[in-house]
Amino acid sequence: MLLGACSTTSTVSIIDNKYQTNQSVCQVTFFKKTKPDREFQKLAQIESHVQRNIFFGGDAKLEDQAYDELKIKTCKLGGNAVIIDDYVESRAAEFSHVHVWATTIKLL
Repeated sequence: MLLGACSTTSTVSIIDNKYQTNQSVCQVTFFKKTKPDREFQKLAQIESHVQRNIFFGGDAKLEDQAYDELKIKTCKLGGNAVIIDDYVESRAAEFSHVHVWATTIKLL
Protein backbone atom coordinates (compact mmCIF):
# COMPACT_ATOMS: atom_id res chain seq x y z
CA MET A 1 0.00 0.00 0.00
CA LEU A 2 1.42 3.41 -1.01
CA LEU A 3 -0.38 5.83 1.24
CA GLY A 4 1.05 9.32 1.28
CA ALA A 5 3.59 8.78 -1.49
CA CYS A 6 2.94 12.14 -3.19
CA SER A 7 0.72 15.15 -2.62
CA THR A 8 0.32 18.73 -3.77
CA THR A 9 -1.83 21.42 -2.21
CA SER A 10 -2.24 24.99 -3.38
CA THR A 11 -4.02 28.11 -2.22
CA VAL A 12 -4.87 30.72 -4.85
CA SER A 13 -5.85 34.28 -3.86
CA ILE A 14 -7.19 35.94 -7.01
CA ILE A 15 -6.40 39.63 -7.45
CA ASP A 16 -7.77 40.12 -10.99
CA ASN A 17 -9.81 37.53 -12.90
CA LYS A 18 -10.49 39.36 -16.18
CA TYR A 19 -8.09 37.07 -18.10
CA GLN A 20 -9.36 33.83 -16.51
CA THR A 21 -9.66 30.85 -18.88
CA ASN A 22 -10.18 27.09 -18.78
CA GLN A 23 -6.80 26.42 -20.41
CA SER A 24 -4.44 24.32 -18.32
CA VAL A 25 -1.62 24.43 -20.88
CA CYS A 26 0.13 27.57 -22.10
CA GLN A 27 3.61 29.06 -22.26
CA VAL A 28 4.75 30.46 -18.90
CA THR A 29 7.93 32.37 -18.08
CA PHE A 30 9.34 32.01 -14.56
CA PHE A 31 11.19 34.80 -12.74
CA LYS A 32 13.09 33.28 -9.84
CA LYS A 33 15.76 35.83 -8.90
CA THR A 34 14.64 38.72 -11.06
CA LYS A 35 11.53 40.72 -11.84
CA PRO A 36 10.15 41.35 -15.34
CA ASP A 37 11.73 44.31 -17.13
CA ARG A 38 8.41 45.34 -18.65
CA GLU A 39 4.93 46.20 -17.43
CA PHE A 40 2.75 43.49 -15.98
CA GLN A 41 -0.54 43.03 -14.18
CA LYS A 42 -0.80 40.94 -11.01
CA LEU A 43 -3.47 38.25 -11.29
CA ALA A 44 -3.08 36.11 -8.15
CA GLN A 45 -0.95 35.10 -5.19
CA ILE A 46 -0.30 31.35 -5.06
CA GLU A 47 1.02 29.35 -2.15
CA SER A 48 1.83 25.76 -3.06
CA HIS A 49 3.21 22.80 -1.12
CA VAL A 50 4.55 19.71 -2.91
CA GLN A 51 5.44 16.57 -0.95
CA ARG A 52 7.08 13.47 -2.41
CA ASN A 53 8.08 10.18 -0.85
CA ILE A 54 11.67 9.76 -2.02
CA PHE A 55 11.26 6.00 -2.37
CA PHE A 56 8.06 6.08 -4.47
CA GLY A 57 7.74 9.57 -5.96
CA GLY A 58 11.28 10.95 -6.11
CA ASP A 59 12.47 14.31 -4.79
CA ALA A 60 10.21 17.36 -4.82
CA LYS A 61 12.04 20.16 -6.65
CA LEU A 62 11.09 23.78 -7.33
CA GLU A 63 11.95 23.64 -11.04
CA ASP A 64 10.06 20.37 -11.56
CA GLN A 65 6.91 19.63 -9.55
CA ALA A 66 6.38 23.13 -8.13
CA TYR A 67 6.80 24.81 -11.54
CA ASP A 68 4.38 22.28 -13.06
CA GLU A 69 1.74 23.12 -10.43
CA LEU A 70 2.27 26.88 -10.80
CA LYS A 71 2.10 26.63 -14.59
CA ILE A 72 -1.31 24.92 -14.51
CA LYS A 73 -2.70 27.52 -12.10
CA THR A 74 -1.21 30.40 -14.11
CA CYS A 75 -2.66 29.18 -17.41
CA LYS A 76 -6.15 28.85 -15.90
CA LEU A 77 -5.87 32.41 -14.57
CA GLY A 78 -4.91 33.69 -18.04
CA GLY A 79 -1.38 34.57 -16.96
CA ASN A 80 1.82 34.12 -18.89
CA ALA A 81 4.46 34.51 -16.18
CA VAL A 82 5.20 33.72 -12.53
CA ILE A 83 7.37 35.62 -10.07
CA ILE A 84 8.78 33.30 -7.40
CA ASP A 85 8.50 35.41 -4.24
CA ASP A 86 10.07 32.81 -1.92
CA TYR A 87 10.50 29.06 -1.60
CA VAL A 88 11.85 26.40 0.74
CA GLU A 89 13.07 22.94 -0.24
CA SER A 90 13.39 20.53 2.68
CA ARG A 91 13.55 16.89 3.64
CA ALA A 92 12.08 15.07 6.65
CA ALA A 93 12.48 11.31 7.02
CA GLU A 94 11.54 9.75 3.66
CA PHE A 95 9.70 12.86 2.42
CA SER A 96 11.00 15.78 0.40
CA HIS A 97 9.04 19.04 0.34
CA VAL A 98 8.88 22.25 -1.66
CA HIS A 99 6.87 25.16 -0.32
CA VAL A 100 6.62 28.09 -2.72
CA TRP A 101 5.02 31.53 -2.60
CA ALA A 102 4.51 33.08 -6.02
CA THR A 103 2.72 35.83 -7.92
CA THR A 104 0.96 34.99 -11.18
CA ILE A 105 1.15 37.85 -13.65
CA LYS A 106 0.16 38.86 -17.18
CA LEU A 107 3.06 40.44 -19.07
CA LEU A 108 1.69 43.37 -21.07
